[in-house]
Amino acid sequence: MAERAVGIDLGAKALHVVVVERAAGKLEVVETAVLLPDEGEELLAICADAQAIAIDAPSDPSTAPHAGDATLSPKFRVARCGEIALGYDHGSWVPWVTPEAVDASPPWMQVGFRVFEQLRGAGHEPIEVYPSGAFRVLAEVRLPKKSTVAGRHARLDVLQRHVELPDDASSWSHDTIDATVAALVAMWQTTDGPVAAARHDRPGCDSSAIWIPVPT
Repeated sequence: MAERAVGIDLGAKALHVVVVERAAGKLEVVETAVLLPDEGEELLAICADAQAIAIDAPSDPSTAPHAGDATLSPKFRVARCGEIALGYDHGSWVPWVTPEAVDASPPWMQVGFRVFEQLRGAGHEPIEVYPSGAFRVLAEVRLPKKSTVAGRHARLDVLQRHVELPDDASSWSHDTIDATVAALVAMWQTTDGPVAAARHDRPGCDSSAIWIPVPT
């Protein structure tokens, strides 16, 4: 049976889903989909046979374990440990931080919380990823903005070093491209690939972790 991993890039209005498989040592994209946030059954069907799932969204609201840490900027004092560790240990600072209350979180985060809950309820153990940081490591150079044609093509060039893409990949949105790198990180995470979890293991810290490629 082929190894199968799913990457999900989400927003308030849509879920972009990419499935990759490895068979006989070859890694390739085998399915892409765009779902509405309330199409949970459809998402579970796509993920049914996945050994690994990665989502570009916070997994849970923050418990603000570093609220009293004066060495952090005020913005990051309410952040989860994974967000802080991703910045300090891997040089990728997320442009947002996760609030403590669900209703204080932006709509896309609330969609993410529900997707994590749905997948966990189905017996999966999805991980959290940060595609911008993943591409920064994999590219080893600064890439153009992902919203530009040059930025999308540059990211596809990076992906093609690691996974076979379909012929129509050149027309993909940056959301599908981000979902693909999420699927790649998910596959590597389950097969001991070149990835690491940005997290804290100190007493009083939370259990959040953001997975990211590491230089080889």
